[in-house]
Amino acid sequence: MKPYLYSASLGVTIGLSISLLMSAIFGHGTYLSLNPTSTLGQYYLQHFNLVEVMLISALIWAAIGLLFQIVNRIFKQDWSLLKMTVVHFLLTAIGFTSLGVLAGWFPLNLPWLLFFEMIFVVIYALIFFINYQAMKKQVTAINQSLRK
Repeated sequence: MKPYLYSASLGVTIGLSISLLMSAIFGHGTYLSLNPTSTLGQYYLQHFNLVEVMLISALIWAAIGLLFQIVNRIFKQDWSLLKMTVVHFLLTAIGFTSLGVLAGWFPLNLPWLLFFEMIFVVIYALIFFINYQAMKKQVTAINQSLRK
């Protein structure tokens, strides 16, 4: 239970930090937890007050944190690295994009979805490459210690 609370809290912290940064850059002195021109951002702002919009945003950010916590269990499976990576990528891409739409980060249209996915793929590939290099270094160190 503790890792899930931590992940949800981390999701809220990161989501809030990003929303503060985006509002500081694009908000013209006004804070909103979402993009007011996005499809769901417009819906939320028309149907809910600002406190309710903030609560919805916080719940979605918590769900994003939980998504990554839960999906990381895939790497505990007895699968090949390729299979684990592909399944992890697909689940996180689908889940994160869906939650991004619900969070009101961007309009619900093909160009924005493709742009979001492109950014996700680049970041995912970078994180994968860094983790792969770290694991490769650990395996090399273990192999060298076994040879001694």
